[in-house]
Amino acid sequence: MLSPLIRRSARERGQALALTLHVVLLLLVLGQVVYLASRFRARVDMTSDALWTSTTSTRSVLAKLEKRLLIEAYFSPKDDLPLNMRGSRDWADNFLDEVTQLGNGSVVVQRYDPNSDKAVADKATRLGVTPLNLSSRSATSLSVDQHWQGLRLVYGGSRQEVVASFLPGSSFAAEAILTPKIKEVMVGEKGRFGYMEWPVAAPQSRTPSGVGWAACRSNEGLKKRYEFQNVKDEDGALLPDDLETLFLFRPKDLSDRQKYVLDQFVVSGGTLVVFADAAEYSVGPQRRMRNRPMSIDAQGSELAFVDMLRHYGVEWRPRLVCDVDARAYTSKIPQEYIGLQVRQRTGLAMNVPVPYPYFLHPVNEDWALLADQFAVDATGQVDARKAAQLRKTLQPGMPADDFLFQAFRRLNRGPGFYWPTWVGLARRAGGGLALPAGVDGRVLLWSSPRSLVEDPPQVLDPIGQDPRQWAGKSQQFLAERIARLRAEPRRQAPLMCEVKGRFTSFFAGRDRPRRPSEVAEAKERAPDKADVVAAGDEPAAAGPEEAEVGPQLAEDSVPAAMADERAMITESDRPGRIVMVGDATFLRDDLISGGMRQQGGPFSAYGLVFFAQMLDWLSEDRDLVALQTRVPTDRTLRFVEDDATAQTDPRDAEQALRSKTRGLVTWNVLVPSLLLAVCGAALWVWRRNQKRAFLASLQA
Repeated sequence: MLSPLIRRSARERGQALALTLHVVLLLLVLGQVVYLASRFRARVDMTSDALWTSTTSTRSVLAKLEKRLLIEAYFSPKDDLPLNMRGSRDWADNFLDEVTQLGNGSVVVQRYDPNSDKAVADKATRLGVTPLNLSSRSATSLSVDQHWQGLRLVYGGSRQEVVASFLPGSSFAAEAILTPKIKEVMVGEKGRFGYMEWPVAAPQSRTPSGVGWAACRSNEGLKKRYEFQNVKDEDGALLPDDLETLFLFRPKDLSDRQKYVLDQFVVSGGTLVVFADAAEYSVGPQRRMRNRPMSIDAQGSELAFVDMLRHYGVEWRPRLVCDVDARAYTSKIPQEYIGLQVRQRTGLAMNVPVPYPYFLHPVNEDWALLADQFAVDATGQVDARKAAQLRKTLQPGMPADDFLFQAFRRLNRGPGFYWPTWVGLARRAGGGLALPAGVDGRVLLWSSPRSLVEDPPQVLDPIGQDPRQWAGKSQQFLAERIARLRAEPRRQAPLMCEVKGRFTSFFAGRDRPRRPSEVAEAKERAPDKADVVAAGDEPAAAGPEEAEVGPQLAEDSVPAAMADERAMITESDRPGRIVMVGDATFLRDDLISGGMRQQGGPFSAYGLVFFAQMLDWLSEDRDLVALQTRVPTDRTLRFVEDDATAQTDPRDAEQALRSKTRGLVTWNVLVPSLLLAVCGAALWVWRRNQKRAFLASLQA
């Protein structure tokens, strides 16, 4: 029989072995967790707008990597950065790590410190990485330190892109900067677009002076992915066969020859995108909306451009659309439309928005659901019969589901248009569609049912010229349009349409319009008949044989331009496409660049966004759709609501803000203190009751 001492020793050894086994197993489990965590990632984003989640654009771009993507990060040490820049470094590091993980081995990040090696600093400078020279101040000295935070992307060892300064302020900003750069370095060939533009006369100028559409085409992000070529030829040569898409920016003074060039392009299977205006209004310093003379067709033209578009199935009415529904001409960006500089009591000037229904945007609203609002009669009652009819005819403001409009759907509105025109599908007198055989069409954008359509007036000043009458004139201007609307039936105006299919030539059965050089050469070769026919003598009728007599062009003397040009194509052998937008002003240089923004507008806030997404839409490039359509939520705390239309003293607004801030600070101090006091009192009462119960049990 074992002694108690021996039994106790064995029991202690068993406990030590069990403890050792538990420690070993725990280490094995932790090792497995570390191993799995290093190879498999699982994250849950709890934010309402997926603030921490990469979009499908980034995942789609990285999934298409066929070669290695090397990202050289020229970063100075984080500990040396100022405190206000360390947050940006965290965002940059986190997104680079995210890209590496999503790349599945195809993405490699190499980090370099230019401050520790002069050769690295020289290389970064030569590549185009911009150093940040930031000053630091102490009580006794002032120094300027150089910091680096740039990237170089190398794809397949041949193509590269450089991000001079990678300073994101959020994960969304990091993705918005880096993902398009990855897309650019992957693309071997740029998409090619042709364009023709007709410049607009600058204010206080009678001749066109270069106000055009270069700003939307020269954007740095777009130039890296797309190439734009001016194919406007004064001699009217046919477009190259390899050109697939052509933009027309405000076509006017079109000759028959130019129409023939466009016709042959469409019939050949090209995509024609037209940004059309019916009038050329100038925006003067005091908002003097004056209509300059403008003709769609050139003088002497026998064929109308409107008839040519209708032949393809597009009905363009060169008339202005005026939308008096407040939802269509109001925005959180006052300068997007038009404003007035109003002097406050303090002497400061403030831009106040003015209701101007000729500057409008399509609204992402199903107008059929609001039919009762548009069927109210003179007595204020809803006309049930009229409401039922409107439910059948009213269209959503943005009916298309194309990714071109996804970002604007989130904004609940389309891009802002300026003096837009009616652009829809051709219809018969009875109301049915009149599209050519083999052609399909759809309307992509509609105005609200509270729209007027009119010929372009000569003057559209909303405020007049006397500053003392601005407010009254503006109200009168809007009231006149509302009064006209009451006398007209409710209708929507189409603002953008698309037709595609196998088109037939508008010039089929007609003679081919000659180029200007051909006309000039024919005049030079024509005999002078004035010397042949004597004054007062009637020319003799030419017989069949006499008609052949006279100077004729030899076969070898045919102009080279006529000999090289291909024969007319009357029927398409592959589908073509026409996209027409009833406004060109929203893409004009002065509105895109914000030249009039400080004066209260107009400023095309979303014009460039719409144009960029249209390029991807036309190219059927969906890679950056999710990134472009991502709209970050504004999380700014607003203690006092902004009312841009209220002409209040800024000092009153500042006083209200201070009062609101003091109240919030007071509550932030009092509420936690009261909660702690209540919790402490409740705990004290609970413990006192426990103590009393314990003492009572002892006495019992």
